[in-house]
Amino acid sequence: MTEKVAICLIGPKKGGKSSLLASLADCVAQASFGYSPRLRPALQPIAEAEFKAEPDQRRDLLNVEQGDYDRLKRDFSEGGVATDTLNTYEYYFRLSVNGEAPPEVVTRGPWLLEIIDSAGEIAAPPDGAEVAILNDVKSKLARQMLTSEALVIVLPLVRLDDSAWTGTLARLIDRLALAREKKLKRVVVVFSQYERLFTRLGPSAFTYACDPAVALHVLRKSLRAAQWLNRLRALEPSGVAVRYTVCSAYGFVKRFQNPNMDPHQPGERRFRRAGLEGARACSEYWRPFLTAEPILYAALGLDSAFTFSHAQLDARVEEISDASILA
Repeated sequence: MTEKVAICLIGPKKGGKSSLLASLADCVAQASFGYSPRLRPALQPIAEAEFKAEPDQRRDLLNVEQGDYDRLKRDFSEGGVATDTLNTYEYYFRLSVNGEAPPEVVTRGPWLLEIIDSAGEIAAPPDGAEVAILNDVKSKLARQMLTSEALVIVLPLVRLDDSAWTGTLARLIDRLALAREKKLKRVVVVFSQYERLFTRLGPSAFTYACDPAVALHVLRKSLRAAQWLNRLRALEPSGVAVRYTVCSAYGFVKRFQNPNMDPHQPGERRFRRAGLEGARACSEYWRPFLTAEPILYAALGLDSAFTFSHAQLDARVEEISDASILA
């Protein structure tokens, strides 16, 4: 039986929401996630009409137009994307699990996903900022958050105590916790730009990044200054599952294993083959990392090696060899 799931992405401006979304399909296709390779998930972008169609309506396999998600991926391959401040944007996917999975997951699929990408100026603006957002846009996002089964909070991997948007985020979580009409079942807090921690490690970067113990250490250290952490804990007695993870939309360079940020290109750009344009110029070098994690958990409720609960964050911290590289 096909199940529909709405997932809302929120977070501060330039936090990595749109980049996570743009690299999502490639991350699933390359199995660059912490789930078992035997799970074999598949994610296919679809049109809004297919998402809203009745189950017995046939899909037109020969009439496939380039959609908004294709444009988002193309913009990302050309140097990054950011959601316009004037609205929220909806993207649609079909998710299936084609391998080994718990029976309660296998019997539910496939899933049709609606992923809502919101501008940071709407949901998590800096404290005291005056942003000219139309009231109907704010109402639209509020309605989408209340009717979504999952919320993905995307935060840049920075010093949280120095960030101007933490107060706004805390108040938003409080209002969401008090809302009686919400459909929320899962919340995932994902720290983006994970690859930046390993820029000086060269070919050892991917080895360290792939260690769940390193990711857990990073999350514990980052969340020490998160005053809104207890607000998220308060959601769990009401039946909302909360998880934490990391991700890297820029990812790592295939074969060479170093973080995929080209110092010879202006701004933030991935390594690419000279003489080629578009996605193909980047794809042969690019391995996005864990950007599938928050979406797969949001849709399936299935933990991976890189999704951590409050119990795991609170557990006794064990020493990690060479952890000083993250200091």
